[in-house]
Amino acid sequence: MKIKKTGTLIMMVLFSMFMLPMLAYADDNNPITKIKEKMKFNWKVLDGLDFVFTPIGLVISLLTIATLVFVVVRVIIKLVKISTGKGTIKDKWFWIEAGLIVFIVFLFISGAFFSFLENIYNWTSTQDLGGGKSALWIQPDIRKLRG
Repeated sequence: MKIKKTGTLIMMVLFSMFMLPMLAYADDNNPITKIKEKMKFNWKVLDGLDFVFTPIGLVISLLTIATLVFVVVRVIIKLVKISTGKGTIKDKWFWIEAGLIVFIVFLFISGAFFSFLENIYNWTSTQDLGGGKSALWIQPDIRKLRG
């Protein structure tokens, strides 16, 4: 019984998101385009906020350096334990965790992480999912259906 209620709820939400705006704005233009223009974030608002991003960048830089130092200290402690016989070099999860943290730190230090985010933003902003007209407004040719 719960599945039927959930399925009905999902269908109602999807119908209200996609069909009702098209029925409410029954003109030649795609209503999703109008909604997208109103709901899309205006990135020009952030142009004058350099004074906010500079301290945030400083904090992120300090956290990145502290994380790198922390990982290096943990690796040195692990190597000391291995040399004294208290630890083993075959600790797979330690080396995976240390390697992953160092990889993430180098993504931040090199700027590759932000380049990746910038490429995702540029790619998604150039996508044209709607095309010229919505598929709902295309009417079939009745002459071809009659045969």
